[in-house]
Amino acid sequence: MSEMTPTAEAPLRITTRISLKLKRRPGRKTTLEDLEFAGGSTPDNAVDFSINIPLLQGLARAFYWQRLLDTGEVKSGTEIAQLEGLNPSTVNELLRITLLDPFLVKRILEGKHSQEVNMMWFTRNALPDLWQKQFN
Repeated sequence: MSEMTPTAEAPLRITTRISLKLKRRPGRKTTLEDLEFAGGSTPDNAVDFSINIPLLQGLARAFYWQRLLDTGEVKSGTEIAQLEGLNPSTVNELLRITLLDPFLVKRILEGKHSQEVNMMWFTRNALPDLWQKQFN
């Protein structure tokens, strides 16, 4: 059998494989990074993390809506609710997420936040005004 070399008719094809484990957990979808490589080894600097998809979606919506309010495109959360077809209380509860400590927002985006931080927690609890008191 001859060795194949890339030609104009058959260009070289490179495939990249990303190893992920998809897990179903009640009430949320998560992606877990597979830390075991093909040889069965795990790197020393590997970090096991899960990304809370509903929380990321909530953050994205809240910051988008806050930008609409800041730029004056809409006047209130009630107007956003009418445009989105949502209950005004849902919009206003979600807008509270924009008051989170930026360090905590970064950790949520990286998937390195505490498991107690989820959308259900935000809808059922008041958020402390001071960043230092948020999830310490």
